[in-house]
Amino acid sequence: MSTGQTYKSLVIRDAMIINGKGVPPYGPCDIVVEDGKIKEIVNVDTISLTRYKIKRPEAEHVIEAKGMYVTPGLVDMHIHINIADEKCGPKGTEYAYKLCLAHGITTIRTCGFGTDKQLLEHKKLSDENKIVAPRIMVLGSWPAEAHTVEESRKAVRELKETGVDGIKMIPRPHVTSEMLEAITDEMRKVGLRTGIAIHHAQNSELNALITSNAAKDKLSIEHTYGIPQAALPGTQNFPPFYNYSNEVDRFRNSGYIWTEADQYPERVKKVFDTLLENKTVWDPTMVVYEAHRDYERCKTLPWHDKYTVRQLWEAYSPSPGRHATHFFDWKTSDEIAWKEKYKIWMKYVKYYFDNGGTLIAGSDTAFIYALFGFALIRELELFQEAGIHPIDVLKIATTNAQKTLGNTELAGGIRQGAPADLAIIDGNPLDNFKVMYGTGVTRYAEDGLSMTRGGGVRWTLKDGIVFDCEELLSDVEEYVKSQGPKNP
Repeated sequence: MSTGQTYKSLVIRDAMIINGKGVPPYGPCDIVVEDGKIKEIVNVDTISLTRYKIKRPEAEHVIEAKGMYVTPGLVDMHIHINIADEKCGPKGTEYAYKLCLAHGITTIRTCGFGTDKQLLEHKKLSDENKIVAPRIMVLGSWPAEAHTVEESRKAVRELKETGVDGIKMIPRPHVTSEMLEAITDEMRKVGLRTGIAIHHAQNSELNALITSNAAKDKLSIEHTYGIPQAALPGTQNFPPFYNYSNEVDRFRNSGYIWTEADQYPERVKKVFDTLLENKTVWDPTMVVYEAHRDYERCKTLPWHDKYTVRQLWEAYSPSPGRHATHFFDWKTSDEIAWKEKYKIWMKYVKYYFDNGGTLIAGSDTAFIYALFGFALIRELELFQEAGIHPIDVLKIATTNAQKTLGNTELAGGIRQGAPADLAIIDGNPLDNFKVMYGTGVTRYAEDGLSMTRGGGVRWTLKDGIVFDCEELLSDVEEYVKSQGPKNP
């Protein structure tokens, strides 16, 4: 069982560095780690060795990383850790944490449903490195009983007292912009540094314009809801018998929202210009909705067999009685609509990026066939599909996220004195993000005939503790086997 290894001193030797600040990679370098921090970065390229007669650093333990790339630890900014239910089986939290670490994820922002108390205990244990887990930033669930401005202020103070880092909100119809302004003001007073992550419900009068003006730089908008709605001159063209509570209706018609909004491109841009002015953050979570544009692909992804536990597979499977399992009546026309939606959605993701907006990366696991770890790597691919350079994609998934969380030590990327939260990757992710998947990639030898498996995040460092990702994945595979076969 992988529990991580601590060394008095460690050298990661001959690595290429992608430092997470949006600049080109450089190397090879020797990275020296002591007491959980990066002590030194030594350039060992040919010019440096020749010109400066550099002495290679020594350490108690050496990781040979020739041909590998090192990035800051990834951050999943929208994840659900199942504690109070059996969605991932009896060891579901350990399962989720190991899959995250195995993909270089060293920090997660939980958007959990009513499990704040248990997650806060895990946060404490992770901070003390007493459990195998990424750093955990907990967003407290917004209480439904807060109906007035004063009740909202009181709720913020009570959440602060519990120890949460911020707030996750799906506004019910009674939540007003005045309440949101009060919530934001109180958050600033009490020091809830990570702000509000908001999922705009379609049955709420709040949209991206209203919430951005109310919460400004304390807000991250999750998913895509609320942005195209704010650009429409009226309501979306819902059919007469539409029912928001019927999830087939909800997700089927969501396939057309960006197509309708894109008829008013100047209005859409004005919405984004307001978000830009307010320094609002956007977390698109494109990966979790991919099944809507290609259901069979997402259902048959190659990692489900080994790494998706039986209970989670059952929770993914279509059923009218479960949230986000509405594919029992999913049509070709629905997939076509969603494919068009993605084209337009990605166009505006790129627009936000090009105009200086802050993007972050989240997966919304574990819903709609999005699996811990794997899904965040897919989100990186989707940012690249939107037209963003891989160097900038890694900035989005690392230092942008840490800055949003208020983790200033980690927001500077790979640098001397920073906490040693690192992903050591067997391959170049800038050339191919697929080398980061735990399932690895197929490589051909020079003869063009023989094949080998390579790739994957080989080691993950959190606070200088070294986790062997192959061992983590082996632990997960054994756990999945122990829970029995999945229903077809």
